[in-house]
Amino acid sequence: MTTVKKSPSWIPANAVLTTMLSGLVPPQRWNEYRVWEVWDAVVGEALARKACPSSIHNGTLFVMVSHPILIQQMQFTKANLRDRLNQRLGAQVVRDIRFVTGRVSERALRQSSPAQRPLPAYTEIPLPSLGRPDLEAAFQRLIEARRKRLLQKGEPDGGVTTREPSKTM
Repeated sequence: MTTVKKSPSWIPANAVLTTMLSGLVPPQRWNEYRVWEVWDAVVGEALARKACPSSIHNGTLFVMVSHPILIQQMQFTKANLRDRLNQRLGAQVVRDIRFVTGRVSERALRQSSPAQRPLPAYTEIPLPSLGRPDLEAAFQRLIEARRKRLLQKGEPDGGVTTREPSKTM
């Protein structure tokens, strides 16, 4: 039995949980439960969307797979998958893997996908001097039309400002 310190300081949550759960779960089972933590990183994002561990019993990991053809493909890499899982877990936890067809729910992966970068805002569009006023005017109308469309979509100032063409030609 553990002794409880009588001090006014806070006890870390992991110490409290470890004390509470030590009698409920045998220590050797903790590594088995870590399979769910490392699964996405071991199999990759694409496969994690279509296959996930459902249970583990006596070293046999049962994996729910969304389609029978995928089960056949995974059978070929079963030994490699088992070795990578055990390597990530740091112990020989998974001795065998059994694949079962079933419904795999769409879930958010622990690894966040890269955020899409926003397009840069147009700060200025220089109109080149073309030597033909009719073409320069056509470009100016095109830019103004684009600015109006962007304003209708709710972008401030349409994201576009223009300047007069340079007269360096």
